Amino acid sequence: MLNTLIVGASGYTGAELALYVARHPQLNLAALTVSAQSADAGKLLSELHPQLKCIVDLPLQPMDDVSAWAKRADVVFLATAHEVSHDLAPQFLAAGCVVLDLSGAYRVNQAAFYTEYYGFEHQHGDWPSRAVYGLAEWQEAALKTAQLVAVPGCYPTASQLALKPLVEEGLLHGGR
Repeated sequence: MLNTLIVGASGYTGAELALYVARHPQLNLAALTVSAQSADAGKLLSELHPQLKCIVDLPLQPMDDVSAWAKRADVVFLATAHEVSHDLAPQFLAAGCVVLDLSGAYRVNQAAFYTEYYGFEHQHGDWPSRAVYGLAEWQEAALKTAQLVAVPGCYPTASQLALKPLVEEGLLHGGR
């Protein structure tokens, strides 16, 4: 069993992820965290998301010392804002954790992109080039050994999955 930590667990995405992890036969939901300043710290996830009652009744713990949390986890899901994931991912990676980032902080390998579209300067230039774009249908082999997975958003996922059969059959041609 892989000990799994979800950072940013109080929101919709974090709660849905907690449900998936709790039901996964090879994952142990070790902890759920929120920012140290969050009003949700100390509450049970199921208090905020009643549909999880008796399924995920773990407390939302404040994220304070990243290195202490990293020692408890094999796998870390970052369900956080781009800037937060940008800062946290390298710390968990340095501790040997596998990181799945649900934000856009490591999806694009162009530093100027982050300044222009997300409003912050990317400080970890080597990680975007090392991250594996996490669409399993397109990156199955690379995902098996990835240390950092940049999970795609819902619109790119829907678009790429719809196009995959057309690409595989050679039915799409270059633009004009």
